[in-house]
Amino acid sequence: MLYPEIDADLPVQPRGVASDGQMDIPDDAAQAAWYQYGNAPADDVGTTVISAHAGSEETPVGPLYALQDAQEGEEVTVLDEAGTAHHYEVTQVEQLGKDGLDFTPYFERTGEHRLVLITCGGQWIDERGSYADNIIVVAEPLD
Repeated sequence: MLYPEIDADLPVQPRGVASDGQMDIPDDAAQAAWYQYGNAPADDVGTTVISAHAGSEETPVGPLYALQDAQEGEEVTVLDEAGTAHHYEVTQVEQLGKDGLDFTPYFERTGEHRLVLITCGGQWIDERGSYADNIIVVAEPLD
């Protein structure tokens, strides 16, 4: 996945669901996960979800940490397994509190095709060992 405006260039690996019921994401923030039970970048419908940690022990500040600075109109490129580039334009950037956040609308398998990028952001909460919010970027296909 390549997102030049936020200087993000990271490998994406297929992942499913972790034991806690959340999307399984690589521990290293320098790597992202594509939700393999959802839609792929080459699909004509539904949502392609890619997520990575904002930071990790291996990579204290990961490439997607800068999603909090994403702007509408910027371009994101995702290469599929065949090496085909799929280009998207950012149409929405949200910072939402994690408490009670319903991710269902971001994992739609039907409807218009789109890309959703998810990472953590906002204030760091020591007691939790995580950020208070999620940064969610929605992008529409340019192809």
